Amino acid sequence: MSKVTSKKGDSTMEVELLKGFREVNTSDFPDFYSYKKPLEKGLWILWVAKEKLGTKKLTAEQIASIIRDVKEISTNAESITKSFNRAGDKIHTYRESGKVYFEIMQPGKEHLISQIKEGSIEVFYFEPDKQYTSKSILSKNILDNLKGELRIVDPYCGERTLDILANVKNRAVNFLTKIENLRDKERNRFLRELQDFKSENPNIEFRNYPNTDIHDRYIISSDFLVILGHSIKDLGSKESFAIILNKDTSKNIVEALIENFNRRWNKSNTL
Repeated sequence: MSKVTSKKGDSTMEVELLKGFREVNTSDFPDFYSYKKPLEKGLWILWVAKEKLGTKKLTAEQIASIIRDVKEISTNAESITKSFNRAGDKIHTYRESGKVYFEIMQPGKEHLISQIKEGSIEVFYFEPDKQYTSKSILSKNILDNLKGELRIVDPYCGERTLDILANVKNRAVNFLTKIENLRDKERNRFLRELQDFKSENPNIEFRNYPNTDIHDRYIISSDFLVILGHSIKDLGSKESFAIILNKDTSKNIVEALIENFNRRWNKSNTL
């Protein structure tokens, strides 16, 4: 996605913003529609614009336009501005060429995450350059709390993937990946380590999917669906999230994912 700059004409910039928000994949972000207030909706737009589109700041008019024209929720710039006036350190305000721009700050991101921790959705935040901490969060806060057999889809594997899975004991794990996505040296190293890993972890089976239609990263257990923003081996290298959905309240999507998983699993080769 190309970065939108403020040097372009207003109409051109708005067209690019709307196009960017229609095309951007936000599956690794909290659900926009889980937020009901203008503050959270506006912060979400700023967050996606900053992290996904490379657009650091937006005006209230631009935010309102995206919410109306892309998300199809009625709002206006006045509502966004009023909510941001009470946002404190969640945003930073710029005044340039007679216009007011807003940028989301770290407290704003944390606020959005805190708003959906209760109920059927929970979000874990993985900070950049915190690989050890991220490994601990995934192992202790997520994997240890999942029940039953685990189905995992992750198109990129590595030695760190094995390190994390080694802590999953007494449960069957079916792990679907695509080793052709790895560079030669990394792939060869992973396959060597995998043979030793399998001898000590017979409950975990890896299969290689031969086709190209495998992109997302997720874990399905008997009670939850976990959507990962990055591959397991890369968690903590960049900012990312794990979104945990209650299986009962996300029945349709979970059933569709299980059906796709089983179809791909049956077409795959054991590693």
